[in-house]
Amino acid sequence: MNRSVSCVLRQPTSIKMLYNHTGSYQLDRDIRKKEPGKLKTIFKSLRYSSKMDMAILILSIFSAICLGLNAPFNLYFLLTPLLTTFIKAETPGNPYHVNMTAEIPKFRGYGYGYCIVGGATLFFSILQIMASEIASRNIMTKIKTAYLSKMLSIEIVWYDKSQEQFVTTVSHDLQKMVALFDTEMANAIEMFSFFISGCIAGFIVSWKVALLTLVTMLTGMMVTFFILRASKKEGKLRQQCIRKCTKIASEVLGNTRTVVSYGGEYEEIERYKSNLKMANKYGLKHSTAISVGKAFNYFQFCICYMVAYYFSVRLYLLDDFDPGYLAMVLISQINSMYNCTYMLSTISDLSMATDSAYRVMRFLDNETNFSKSIKEGIEPDTFKADISFRNVQFSYPTNLHAKVLHDLTLDIEPGKVTAVIGTSGAGKSTIVSLISRLYDVTAGQILIGGVDINKLNVSWLRNQIAVVRQEPTLFDTSIEENIRYGKTNASLEEIVEAAKISYAHGFIEKLPSGYGSIVGEGGTKLSGGQKQRIAIARAIVRKPKLLLLDEATSALDTHSEGIVQEALDNAMRGRTTLIIAHRMSTVRKADVIYAMKEGCVVEKGTHSELMELRGYYYSLAKIQELEEKDKVVGLNEESIPKEELIEDAVPFNEDDLEMPQNDKIIWMSIKNFKMIVVWFFAIFFTITSSTFLPTFHYIFSLFCQSFTYTKDELRHIALTDIGYLFGLGTVTFFSVVLSGVMSTAATQLWLPKLQKKAFNRIVSMDISWFDRSGNSPNECLEILTSSPTLIESVAGDRAAQVAIFMLSVLFAIGYSFLVSPSITLANLPIFLVFFIINCLRLKSRDADARSAFLTTRSTKVATEYVQNVKTIQILNCQKYVISRYQDMLVCSQKEANVSIAWYAAVYSFSKTLIRWSMGILFIYGTYVIANGNVRGTSLISVVFTLSMASSLAGPTLILTSQYPAARQAIKQLYRIAYAKNSLNTLTDQGMKPEISGNILFQNVMFTYPTREKVQVLKELNLKIEAGKTVALVGDSGCGKSTIVSLLERFYLPNEGKIFIDGNDINDINVRYLRSQMGLVSQEPVLFDMTIKENILYGSEEKVTMDKIIEAAKIANIHNFIMKLPQAYDTSAGERGSKLSGGQKQRIAIARAVLRNPKILLLDEATSALDTENEKAVQKALENASIGRTTIVIAHRLSTIRKADKIVVIQSGVVVEEGNHEQLMERRGHYYHLLSR
Repeated sequence: MNRSVSCVLRQPTSIKMLYNHTGSYQLDRDIRKKEPGKLKTIFKSLRYSSKMDMAILILSIFSAICLGLNAPFNLYFLLTPLLTTFIKAETPGNPYHVNMTAEIPKFRGYGYGYCIVGGATLFFSILQIMASEIASRNIMTKIKTAYLSKMLSIEIVWYDKSQEQFVTTVSHDLQKMVALFDTEMANAIEMFSFFISGCIAGFIVSWKVALLTLVTMLTGMMVTFFILRASKKEGKLRQQCIRKCTKIASEVLGNTRTVVSYGGEYEEIERYKSNLKMANKYGLKHSTAISVGKAFNYFQFCICYMVAYYFSVRLYLLDDFDPGYLAMVLISQINSMYNCTYMLSTISDLSMATDSAYRVMRFLDNETNFSKSIKEGIEPDTFKADISFRNVQFSYPTNLHAKVLHDLTLDIEPGKVTAVIGTSGAGKSTIVSLISRLYDVTAGQILIGGVDINKLNVSWLRNQIAVVRQEPTLFDTSIEENIRYGKTNASLEEIVEAAKISYAHGFIEKLPSGYGSIVGEGGTKLSGGQKQRIAIARAIVRKPKLLLLDEATSALDTHSEGIVQEALDNAMRGRTTLIIAHRMSTVRKADVIYAMKEGCVVEKGTHSELMELRGYYYSLAKIQELEEKDKVVGLNEESIPKEELIEDAVPFNEDDLEMPQNDKIIWMSIKNFKMIVVWFFAIFFTITSSTFLPTFHYIFSLFCQSFTYTKDELRHIALTDIGYLFGLGTVTFFSVVLSGVMSTAATQLWLPKLQKKAFNRIVSMDISWFDRSGNSPNECLEILTSSPTLIESVAGDRAAQVAIFMLSVLFAIGYSFLVSPSITLANLPIFLVFFIINCLRLKSRDADARSAFLTTRSTKVATEYVQNVKTIQILNCQKYVISRYQDMLVCSQKEANVSIAWYAAVYSFSKTLIRWSMGILFIYGTYVIANGNVRGTSLISVVFTLSMASSLAGPTLILTSQYPAARQAIKQLYRIAYAKNSLNTLTDQGMKPEISGNILFQNVMFTYPTREKVQVLKELNLKIEAGKTVALVGDSGCGKSTIVSLLERFYLPNEGKIFIDGNDINDINVRYLRSQMGLVSQEPVLFDMTIKENILYGSEEKVTMDKIIEAAKIANIHNFIMKLPQAYDTSAGERGSKLSGGQKQRIAIARAVLRNPKILLLDEATSALDTENEKAVQKALENASIGRTTIVIAHRLSTIRKADKIVVIQSGVVVEEGNHEQLMERRGHYYHLLSR
């Protein structure tokens, strides 16, 4: 699609999406004013829930509230009476001291009460987890489906720059948004319920102490809030850097051959590395703030206890406070703060989830005009293919200043074949885009059956048409499914019939799995001609009323084109057809031909009429007078071997790894002094932090015991105990901060290295590696983007928190054992049962793995759909692909349900531990007290210590719930980072000889690693002299492009040798070798950079602007570039989306010419150009070929007839060679190819 005409166009006021200089879309100011607040937007997400989902979600919230009310109930009715009794019993002169035996039945009743409450806790906890997880997965399935649906229906103009958004959103926003509905939100509600009920209970018992405690607590919470708020900015900046890394990885993985052939590895590595470095910088700042927040929670926890204890003592001395209620006031109000210590990570996640939900919902709620038109519009009973363009003007919204169509007026009559011909950039393909409603006209009108096209229902319109474009798009599924995309309810018989018409049935039947054969991502396992014929079959199966052929046969050789054209002639009978072409041989039989130039129709008539005019059309025809003989590569059905399609990818093998054991990855990454020091301090401060729990409960026991002394003694003892607690809070504050910072620093010293190593390995891998199972570009992208997120969810400050909790449990048990071994041993069986259940949960790992695989697969499929959104929209198969995506999500959800059930059981049991352990402790402990073996206040200390240790099991399980997924993520990154590389492009090893360009293939045999049974090259012998131009011709699949791939060392030959200037290419440094070559392929690849940067891509030396302009002039692209508003600084768009196919090809040629290569490789380099541009570029390439070896793969006679030598290849063997005249005189293979 052309955007070359540089005419000023006033921006229309109706456009609601504005395009800024950075290339991203932003909403109009008026729309921004109407944007709802974040909270309101989040509640809008609930509209994606069904009534059943809402009922389940409400049930989860109810269970969370009940769990929150549980603790204050226990404290008030069970614990407070016990503590009162123990304190009074130990107070000198109190009669209870000698009557403890009489109280045993009463205490036993309290113990049984705790056990009953534990059962209720188990029930509500399981209910909460199962309900929240099921509801969240149901809702997120619908949101993900809606997001994909929106992405596939939104205006294409939005895609011209934002195509990578889906990958970023799926990897980050949608992944984080789930926290708003799952157990994290339920736990937050439970903690809030605990806080409110605890405050109420505290005020009932002693409003004075409760008020002071609450004020202190709220002050601390405000400080924590501001700390979190300060960290939010760093978190956002980090996410921006991560999104840039994702975009870079997406570009590199989508264009691997171009990156390595032009030596762009170091450039891409540096781009990725710099953004990753910035992400880590902001990540460390963010983590530091979070650690400070957590540490301050510990400190304010101690301060709150100090305040409450001090004023409790003051009131007790005034006989205004019952010390038995001390635990009620302190624990009910302050323990919620302790829970906030581990919930701080959850609060941070919920904050990020809120931001993610806001972005997702804002996108979903933004109804563009185009989105509305899909649901609205006229649906006539019959489709009248009478199409009229009336004074149509059009400019692409991404470049409003360049007018593509100028007052275009043309008519397409029903039942006739209308052709539009012209040079590249004339606006021909834009006509197809306007008819299929990919874009809307800027001015003027398009009428279909007398009705304005804008008034027709878009879905109905697209069902009436079929489009076959120059660059066919296939999906990574079977051939049958690819054809079925044209008609989702097509039977196998209809598919086979369409394949026969498009001349595809023959080669499909020869494949091992026939129509069930997988074509690979983008159809990479098929040749260009085969992909095009399947695309034609996909169009034919629709049985459209209007057929739009946009250079549909340009990728086919003469023999195939003739047969396919005949098939298309049959398919065109009885239906209106529009042919877009730049070759006369394609359009001469059309009923009406329009000749276009610079967006305007300059001539109209039949072929003979226009030839008689001797005008513009005639001049094009004269240039193409040899067009009838311009293709030499014939294709017959017998010449298409089975190897044209890779049936199955080679499975991953552990032997493909350079390292033997996956679990050594972290240790291998820390084997340096700096890492050892950081880990040492991280472990030291983590251990120090872990002593908080037992130390605090020892001090708390001192608090309780202090009330057993006389009031005079209490005044002095209280101050000492408060000093102990203040010291503990201060030490813990610094320990927790340093533990979190050091743990994060330690993680960032190995995880980014692993990420960089994985990325480095990807850009340096041999191409065959990507053909293997699990190594496809989209799968590698998913690993690079998702794995670090999963790993970070359990590493850094999270890992420190888990370590603190685990060590706290061990220290708590140790402390309890010192106080009372018998009571501690009585409680250990419960911990043992919990450990056994947690081990049993490991059985769900298989379900975890299957769920993760299906989730990754669904993301890969969705990404593929988004990357080919134009094809999806034109085929109007959004409902079909969305249904497939939804089915994959549902399957993933079913597999996850097994894991959820185990998680619910283990986590719920961990929460029940604190109730049952307290029940057992009180039932047994009262006997111990009665026997005089332990004091009652010491029992309370042991109970609190062990119960708190029990309560930590739940939070630990929450924080470690992602460990299986994180471990799998580490293995995936490890698998890539340490994959065996038979061809490392980043090594300095190998010769770097002066190259003149003599090439020799000596008995070369080759089979692709993924299809070893099929011999592509069979003892190939080929000699190419330096400075000569050699053309390779032959049937499709004969091995021509394989020769280029072997020269570029994309693959290695199985047998035989390839020499350049007498040196085995395996002995030459691969990067140096590729720097001596310039490769221009049939399908040009550009990056989301400026035109200047694209031409400079891979250049290691400093290049002047004059050299860039010179290369552009040779490629016949300089004049076009200078017409653009920003000239060479104009962005090419993602994948060169802002340029037409011909323009992209010429920039690719300029890029090759700038390298000044000794060897020039042209693989159908001019096939995408119209005749006028091809002639100019061909002349430029001939000039560029002077003094260097040139290998040309082509099927046009004009491209190869002047070659010094033409080599005919058949079934992987050279069967004939010589120049054009010599081969024609021999009347051999070459002659017969021309005679077809």
